[in-house]
Amino acid sequence: MKILMGTKNPGKIEGAKLAFETYFENVEIEGIKVGSQVSDQPFNEEILLGAKNRIKNLKNYAKENNLTVDYFVASEAGIMEFYGSIIDINLAVVENKEGLQSVGISQGFPVPEKYIEEIKQTELRKSDGSYF
Repeated sequence: MKILMGTKNPGKIEGAKLAFETYFENVEIEGIKVGSQVSDQPFNEEILLGAKNRIKNLKNYAKENNLTVDYFVASEAGIMEFYGSIIDINLAVVENKEGLQSVGISQGFPVPEKYIEEIKQTELRKSDGSYF
């Protein structure tokens, strides 16, 4: 089974591989760096849009390189407003070769108010991380 994943992050690739191996044999995942066409620190709707854009770009990559792919996987981290709080989440989109998509969202954790503007201006991973 051939899977393209929109990242070069070894941890994300290994996590996806373990998940797919729960259900399938002979899982091969190739990580491809593709753009999300959203801001470096996705906010609200940009999180889903970024993951879907990565899927679109993976499909274009497969077509341009004449690859047969069973699944496309993209993961996008971001912050979102939720009932008056800002939370950090990760969202994943998986699409099979027939075009059926599934979306999953991680558990979020609250971001303290005093860090929100810094994070919006940079990225969560680039902030000083003092609230973790």
